Amino acid sequence: MTAGRSRLAKALLWLGACAAGTALFLGLLLGAFLWHFHIFPPKADYPKPASALEAQRQDLDYFAKLMALDRAFSPAARTEGKKRIAALRNLSAPLPAAKLHVALMQVMALADNGHSRMRPTAPQGTLLLPVRVTRFAEGFYVMRATPAHSGLLGGRVEAIDGVPFDHVLARLETLKGGTEGFRRENAAVYIVVQELLYGLGIAADPGTSTWTVRLPDGRDVSESLTATPQAKGDELPNGVRWLSPEPFHGTTREWASYSPQSGAVPDTWRDFDDHFRRIVAPGSCAVTVRLQHIVDTDGQKIAPFLAETEAALKARPPCAVILDLRGDSGGDYTKAWRFTHALPYLLAPGGHIFVLTDPQTFSAAITATAFVKDAGGAKVTIIGEPVGDRLSFFSEGGSGCLPNLKVCVSYETGKHDYAHPCRDWDACFWLNWFYPVRVKSLQPDVAVPLRFADWNRGRDAAYEEALARAGRNAGS
Repeated sequence: MTAGRSRLAKALLWLGACAAGTALFLGLLLGAFLWHFHIFPPKADYPKPASALEAQRQDLDYFAKLMALDRAFSPAARTEGKKRIAALRNLSAPLPAAKLHVALMQVMALADNGHSRMRPTAPQGTLLLPVRVTRFAEGFYVMRATPAHSGLLGGRVEAIDGVPFDHVLARLETLKGGTEGFRRENAAVYIVVQELLYGLGIAADPGTSTWTVRLPDGRDVSESLTATPQAKGDELPNGVRWLSPEPFHGTTREWASYSPQSGAVPDTWRDFDDHFRRIVAPGSCAVTVRLQHIVDTDGQKIAPFLAETEAALKARPPCAVILDLRGDSGGDYTKAWRFTHALPYLLAPGGHIFVLTDPQTFSAAITATAFVKDAGGAKVTIIGEPVGDRLSFFSEGGSGCLPNLKVCVSYETGKHDYAHPCRDWDACFWLNWFYPVRVKSLQPDVAVPLRFADWNRGRDAAYEEALARAGRNAGS
């Protein structure tokens, strides 16, 4: 009996030692992971500048430290970035803040990585124009405006201060790296930041610009727009949000909005304040799941929504699931792993999955798209426009704000590669080894561009294509 108790005690001690060793190992691994990828920015510990030139040089010094943390830069791009910073340091007089801001955005764009960026606005005070714009296949259209400028609504931007739109767009696209589609989407946001228009030499005045737009009736009109400071907490969302004429919180709540000439907005463009929605179209056997984020947002929790959706689909398997990830800026892809891998098994026999994407399908939303395609194989069809990044990109990292300019820089440290094995311990994001995915392409199987003409008729062409294919699939 005594010997048995002794053996039991030794076994318990051994198990305890193993558990403690495992916990220590996992703790060290977690610490190494956080230390390597989630890097805190250096302290912006500078004395109060004695002049505008000294303030500029402090900002350049801190910017260089932040840029050095970004692993997305190729050796050639990093060399070019350092060269440009050195040239700015050697200036004998300070640049206007807007021109310095633009120059530094262009340096970050050299990384050619969608996540690596200098933000277009400071937390408050940046001068914004009294309009909001959405990118369509036919051009950029004014979708929101203050009441004083409501006459511009529905107009396609033709020129700013006499600069033709194609030249305006080409300059705006220098402010961000990444794919052409993603740069163009971001240009639809940047175009209302007066400081960027001035910094790029498009606008002649730092506070005002004259816009010429072509209205839906074919008339060209021009108006002088005066910028006002962005209020603290005000958001500058991507242009997809303006597809709905519903009020948006902040200063734009009281603005006029453009509604489709048909008078109807498709269900997929409604209820943007509901970040996670499940939609059943009348007369259809398909269920649409719309995710605007892959993370909890505005108090709305994604995990319970996905669990409830999974249970609902399991109880009544649909002929098709339409996963709408357009405008989804991402979040935490681990929250989408279970649902995306369960989807292929939640369909009725012969069922299909249609994923709707666009250039604002970004970051964790790209990962979610890859999860679905990897898990569903031939059961998955992507419809719409290409996602907002390549299959190999850098994200994670952190951000820091320049001490005087106050604009923040996001630097990226973890490599994601969804097309090839990624085994570089220094660059590859370790968490991906626990959430593996491999796809050859995320290009749309069915290309359906977002056209203003369709939207103005109250149509969501990509969604309609998915519904039609779901119906044909169910009837076959």
